This record gives sequence, C-alpha cells and structure tokens, in this order.
Amino acid sequence: MERDAQALLLLVAVLLLALVGVATYVSGAARRAELASRGGPGDEEGGLRRLLRRLDVRLRRTERGRRLSTWLSSGAVPLAPVEFLLGVAGATVVLSLGATLFLPRLMALIVAVACAVGAARAWVEQRRARRRDQFVAQLPDVARLLANGASAGLSLPAAIQLAARELDDPAATEMRTVIEELRVGQPVDEALDSMRRRLPSRELGVLMTTLVIQQRAGGDTVRALTELGHALEARKDLMREIKTLLSGAVFTSYL
Repeated sequence: MERDAQALLLLVAVLLLALVGVATYVSGAARRAELASRGGPGDEEGGLRRLLRRLDVRLRRTERGRRLSTWLSSGAVPLAPVEFLLGVAGATVVLSLGATLFLPRLMALIVAVACAVGAARAWVEQRRARRRDQFVAQLPDVARLLANGASAGLSLPAAIQLAARELDDPAATEMRTVIEELRVGQPVDEALDSMRRRLPSRELGVLMTTLVIQQRAGGDTVRALTELGHALEARKDLMREIKTLLSGAVFTSYL
C-alpha cells in the first residue's frame, strides 16, 4: 500500500514537471512566433501554435471568450484565453490525481476543479487589483498631462497619445490601447468606457465621465481637468494617510 502511494506521488510530481514544461514551451513558442512574424512572412509557426491561435480566435468570437479576454488583459496576464483555460485544465488533472490518494474519484475531481478554478481566479484578481491600484495612483498625472495637451491646442486623441508617451505602465499601456481603438474607428466614449471596464474604479469613472462630457458638450476642458487632477492628488494623499493611521490597528487585529 505504501509503495502504491509513493508511486502515485511520483506520478503526480512527474505530471507537475510536465505541466511546467508545457507552459514553458507554449511561452517560448509564442515569443518565437512573434519574432518570426516581425522578421519574416510568418509561415514558420509550428503546428501547435497555429492550432492554439485558431482555437483562441474562435474563443474570442464568443461572448464568454471576449469577457475572458478582457478579464485577463485587465490583469496584464501574459496568456491568451485558450492558454489560460488549458493551464487550468492541466492543473485540474494534476490535482485530481493527487486528491485520489485521500478522496474518492468523483469527489477528488470536484475538489480539483474547485481548487484549480479558485486559485486561477484569485491569481488573476490579485493582478487586477494591483494593476488597478497602480493605475489609480497615476490618475493625477494622467489628468495633468491631458490638461496640458488641451491647453496646447491638442485634440483629445492627441492628448491621450501624449500621455501614452510620457507615462509609465500601466497607464501608458492603457492609453495606447485607447489610441488603437480610436484608430480602428471606435468612438471616444466607447473607447474610454472600455478602459473603465478593464480597470473599474471610482476615480477612473470620474475622469472618464469628465472627458466624455467635455467631448460632447464642450466647455473649459483645461480648467476641468486641472481641478480634477488636484482633487485626485488630494484623494490619493488622504487615502495614504488613512492607510497609515489604520496600519497599526490592522496589524494588531491580525496578531
């Protein structure tokens, strides 16, 4: 009995190593395909990569696939939706094999699915929250750069492009995404609303609402963005002070 348990544990370890190897291979294949597409006609891709790309395109055409893609992009996850699903499926198989040591097969499968999906969701949500906090911290600079662009006579897309060049990530990435959506013919309000859905926050909602109102109804855009930038800066300082004051009580409660 002990030998069977040891053999099963060895099998689980081998499967874990195989899963890591597959993930490394897929990541390396993606980089090679990107380099090949930049330097050549793009027909040097492997069969596996082409198959994954086709599956990813079909998945993105569905409503759930688009939602999954938006969810992953909001957390800057370096995986395509189909790769993410394959990773979750592989982790489910490995966990189910390990759980059969202690549970019946059906219960082991249920526990493995719950653990794999829960861990993947928690990982992506943690990345989303960290990226959203970083972006919210950059919002005063975003408002200030947009106000400077408007005061210089630039249009809103040109001011957004200026902010994309001057800011660091993640604000630069989000600004470039908005510019790309505007270039393909998407209206300004829809492009800004798409960014708000990727990074939902009250501060970003206020900034997007101000930009949309100024774009539609007109007005003193420079003054509105300048005052909004000062308000966001004051809010950031206030939140930092509150976090500092509550850190002692939170740490004591954990103890």
